[in-house]
Amino acid sequence: MKRLFGKGILMIIDGHSHVTLPLEQHIEEMDRCGVDRTVLFSTSIHPETATTVEEIRNEMAELGKILSGQKSQTEARTRALQELLQAVRSYPDRYIGFGNVPIGMTQEETDRYIEKNIVGNGLAGMGEFTLASGSVAKLTPIFRSSTGFGSLPIWIHAFHPLHLKDIQDIAELAARHPSVPVIIGHLGGFFWMETLDLVKTIPNLYLDTSAYYSTLVLKIAIHELPEKCLFGVDRPYGDLELALEAFRKLCGDEAIARAVMGENMLGILNR
Repeated sequence: MKRLFGKGILMIIDGHSHVTLPLEQHIEEMDRCGVDRTVLFSTSIHPETATTVEEIRNEMAELGKILSGQKSQTEARTRALQELLQAVRSYPDRYIGFGNVPIGMTQEETDRYIEKNIVGNGLAGMGEFTLASGSVAKLTPIFRSSTGFGSLPIWIHAFHPLHLKDIQDIAELAARHPSVPVIIGHLGGFFWMETLDLVKTIPNLYLDTSAYYSTLVLKIAIHELPEKCLFGVDRPYGDLELALEAFRKLCGDEAIARAVMGENMLGILNR
């Protein structure tokens, strides 16, 4: 807890980052930057360990093998989940876990998976869901399960390769499941203006701000919808200190900062 503009007390929550190694380094950075909690997501690769372009290329190639089926997705997902659980259990007062869920399963299989791996492990939400364009409907069993398990928040990647129609499909799913908080990742990417319009009209739809490609876009979003935007870093692809500096400059108002940088996410987690 700390003062952001010298007025009120603010809890800062990074609403979207991935497990990075070593964990202690991340916690130290959170301490240095004054970040209280991080909503933590799993990862199949660790680009933060790379120091050269070639090493990054190798990490991304490993991810490509998993996504293309050359390597077992089940094995990669199991390993990533265990890594996430270890992180959350090591720092339960600093990390809030969101767990990934396979898509394409039957409703019964989805329910079983979520009950065992998400609810059973005390995780607070589900995601990050990274979909191919045209496949948003495959999330329907996950939305239904979320409703049945107390309306677990759902976090969906919405930059490339998704198109506007995909984001509209996400919004329709959210509207059909009004008790489920749905977080659209990365401000909707190139379709940020259309995404803002959708989020304005659907009460349970929210905007993650990580991986923004323009500070102008970020400024407009957080001032247009301060009650719907969530501060996020997307570590290791984003930098915590730089992200905080951008928000400190662009929020410009204590009430907006309190909402975007902590209170909105607390509301989602505690509803």
